[in-house]
Amino acid sequence: MSEPLSCILVCSDLEKADEYVKEKYAQNRVCNFLPEKDDFLLEDVKRVIKEAYIAEENLKILVLKAKGYRVETQNALLKILEEPPRNIVFILIAPTKTVFLPTIRSRMILEELKVEKKVIKSGLNLKNLCEKDIYEFVQANSRLSRVDLKETIQAIVNEAVLEHNISFTESELNSFSTFLELAQLNSRPQNLLFSLLLTIMKRKRV
Repeated sequence: MSEPLSCILVCSDLEKADEYVKEKYAQNRVCNFLPEKDDFLLEDVKRVIKEAYIAEENLKILVLKAKGYRVETQNALLKILEEPPRNIVFILIAPTKTVFLPTIRSRMILEELKVEKKVIKSGLNLKNLCEKDIYEFVQANSRLSRVDLKETIQAIVNEAVLEHNISFTESELNSFSTFLELAQLNSRPQNLLFSLLLTIMKRKRV
């Protein structure tokens, strides 16, 4: 059986990708590296490189898992990916291959893990939304990642339109599109969710 090769593992569900790696490399030593936030930063890469240069007699898998990788982060990885230390294999996990620079993609095998897309439900009763519901929901979802925030906003709008037949003005729909753009730019979840739900609550009272 041939030894594993360094690769990029693309999967929309990072937790599923993590489970896949643990199962696939169960016989090897696996070291996981997660960023404190969504993106892999330069300080995170320094930890990876330090671990990579610790001598190993047996194969060691270094798994980097993040929703994004900064440009400077990828540039710092280039040399060690091109000439990895003995018995070291890198697996870079991300939701899409486009987060990686061409220079990174050209040096690694690309593997895609398909998973069924989960259907997100807000759990809110949008038909009878009140201030208390909004406050509790916003508090419970105040630490959503960019991707989860965007999906939650889309789910709420879809539920309002498709399940509760709530009609919105063109201006309101444009605002919702702006919320999605702001979610991608790391805007605070509390602000976007509060504005969205307040608009829906007022619309129900019209």
